[in-house]
Formats: sequence, C-alpha cells, structure tokens
Amino acid sequence: MKYAKYLFLILSAIFVFEIVNSDQAKACTVTDGVVAKASGDGADFIDDGCDETPTLYEVVIYKLYLCTSAPTEATTSSTVVLTPCSQVFNNSSGATASVTQGAEIVLDGTYIRPPVGTYTHGYAYMDNTFGITWAGELSASMTGMTGGTGVFCGTVANSGTHAQASTHTNSSVCGSSAITAGKFVETLTHFGGTGDPFKAKAEVENINGTTAEIIGYLVDTNEHRATNSAEVDKLEGLVTFANPVVITADTTSISMTFNVGEGMHLVNGGGNKLFIGSGPFQAIMSAN
Repeated sequence: MKYAKYLFLILSAIFVFEIVNSDQAKACTVTDGVVAKASGDGADFIDDGCDETPTLYEVVIYKLYLCTSAPTEATTSSTVVLTPCSQVFNNSSGATASVTQGAEIVLDGTYIRPPVGTYTHGYAYMDNTFGITWAGELSASMTGMTGGTGVFCGTVANSGTHAQASTHTNSSVCGSSAITAGKFVETLTHFGGTGDPFKAKAEVENINGTTAEIIGYLVDTNEHRATNSAEVDKLEGLVTFANPVVITADTTSISMTFNVGEGMHLVNGGGNKLFIGSGPFQAIMSAN
C-alpha cells in the first residue's frame, strides 16, 4: 500500500540519537569539502567534537507509532505507555533503514493506516546498533584508530560498542590519499562519555533549528529503562513534532525531506586519533 509506506517515512528518520554528548555538539565547520580540525571556540571543530553528514546511515526498526499526545516514558520497573498512540509500522524481526541525505526509505514490514486525527508526537522501537559509512578530507593530518596517518580519513568495515566505561577504538582509518569507506556498526549501551555515570536517557531540543524535540532511552529485554550498560537490549525514541501531522479522510501521501546533517560525530579521541560515532538525524514532513 503506497500510502502506508510513505507514512512510515514520517518516523523512520526521526529517532536516531547521538552517542556522545548529543546536546553539546554542533555541525562541523566544512570549507570547500574540507572538515576543520583545529581547536576553537564552540564545538564546531573535530578537536572539540562536531557532527557531520555520513554518506550512509543504517538503523533497524521494529515498531513505529503516531501519538495524539506524549506517551508516558518507560521506567526501570515499567514499559512505555502507548495509550494515546496508533501503530503505523511493525516488523518483529526488524527492518533495516538505509538513510542518505534526500533519499527515500522503503522497508519490508506491515504498514497500518492510522485513524483520522492530529498527531503531535511519535514513538519508535529500534535496535541499539547503527551502521555508519563516511570518508572525507580534513584540514590537518590525523591518525586512524586502525592505522594510517593523513588528511584523508574514513570509516572502517568493523564493529564496536560504546559503553559506560569503555568505547570502541576501531572505527577509523586515515591516509595520504582518498579513503574508500567501509561500514562501521556501532552498538550503543550508554548516552554520554565513557567517564560519565551511566546514562540511559538522552534529550535533544530544537533539532536542526526547529521546535522538534527527541527523547531517547535505552531499555532492557523487558522494555524497562536499563540501569547499566550490560542490561541494554534496544533503543526507544519519543519525538515531539515541530508541526503536528494531521491525518484526514482525504490524506493520500506524506511529503518530506531528510536531514542527516548531524548523523555522525567526529572527535579527537586522544593522541590525535579520529573517533567516529553516530549522531541524530531528522525527517521533515507534511500530510497531503
């Protein structure tokens, strides 16, 4: 059903979250395609930590809902309360969304047309793993975590976990000529830096200059909010839309654009080594 697949796109690109300090990072400074490395005021240089656009971003989606008001968040002893919500997508095995800037997503699964109404919030249940693919040029030489030194760096075909007390050290490679990027698959079990206390909840406001807000929280196998990294099994997302999604009897499609400008985090991980992690991205949409 074409309508339902377009409707799925409303949510599929909204609920992805920055692994490290998402509420502090800014877009990287890029001049003529070159990403600035040097330290400076603010968080718009790699040395300070900044967000950049990945070539490809992958996330696995299980369930999506549209909501007429905010759901009640999960706690360490209870699941999310979705009473004001209507499910719009389901795939119990998980469906992979491969997101690129300005592109559509088509996933396998069951799509459900929601009732007529005004939807101010959304909910997503997804895997806590993210695939990142990117390669680019930096304004100064850095060292790749898996080897190589130079102004050209990129992601490696590898995998790793970001946890409360540790993080991956194998996400990047650098060299003196253009890098062919591989897909790095990152598992998220903690919001925040490795030296911070365990953080199962992250919130991002004013996404990409809009009034949209996102709350992400890590849950265990019971879908209760996790109390430590070892418990984390999945990721849940709640969003407040910048503009309500209005579904009427005459609604036939959803038009939208994707913004993945903050979908990847770059930072000097120490020793001038380039750390690459995941970041949030957004869909901007309207019902037609």
